[in-house]
Amino acid sequence: MAHCLNAAHLTTNKSLLSRDDVGRGEVAVLSLYFADARLWRYVLRGLSEFLDVVGIRLHPEEGLRIKAMDPSHVILVDFSIPKTAFDSYNVKKEELITINLELAAKVLRRATRNDKLYLESDGTRLTLGLVSKGGVERYFIMPLLSQKFEEIPELSLELNSYAKIVGPVFATAISILAKAGETLRITADKESIRLASVSDLGEVEFEFSTATGTLVDYQPPDEEIVNNYSLEYIELLGNIAKLADMVTVKLGPEMPIEIDMELSSGAQLKAYVAPRVE
Repeated sequence: MAHCLNAAHLTTNKSLLSRDDVGRGEVAVLSLYFADARLWRYVLRGLSEFLDVVGIRLHPEEGLRIKAMDPSHVILVDFSIPKTAFDSYNVKKEELITINLELAAKVLRRATRNDKLYLESDGTRLTLGLVSKGGVERYFIMPLLSQKFEEIPELSLELNSYAKIVGPVFATAISILAKAGETLRITADKESIRLASVSDLGEVEFEFSTATGTLVDYQPPDEEIVNNYSLEYIELLGNIAKLADMVTVKLGPEMPIEIDMELSSGAQLKAYVAPRVE
């Protein structure tokens, strides 16, 4: 059983339509291009594992932000892209658009690093496009949803230990651990941080340290930390970490884990997963 990210830590499904099949409609209230559509594919697919819909908030100066928490309050994801990271960013006022994640994930499932992502909205529907370097354009139109979202407060955590790991290395370790069991045990001491998957059949463990060169940076805890987390949620983050230059894992005794990712073009993803208790 997992703890929740609780207050103590907090300060119509339509078919996909091509752009040619449906007119542009009203004047666009926002439009943008982002260089790496594949990043969106991984992030939205991960979110779709525990959410049906998500709100995308766009600010004229601050850029784009998706902040979402699963219904059981075990995982919180905060994905942001600054305005300067977009090839083109036309947002005149703050907007919140709500989309069906299953539909969006289907559109993006074939997106590659060579595809640009195009988003445009007239306030009632969203045009989502993939534009390849060769000039091939694929556009899909989906309705925006009217669902309202409560603001998710910022988390206030005292996490006194962190470890910086190269993104693909972290992703590979989590992928292997997820195949071996359902629980991730993280042990941090003066010398290293160890990630282990524990099951009835045994245990698989990875050890990372600055001495072996497997950690880029490490702030050890004052006292040993041993926490357990559900690999069901950590694995979702591991899949996104394939695209991260760097992953920072932050820990505190019996506290949620914070996983920060530095992604392409200045995009960032920060996630919190509540600890698991037996």
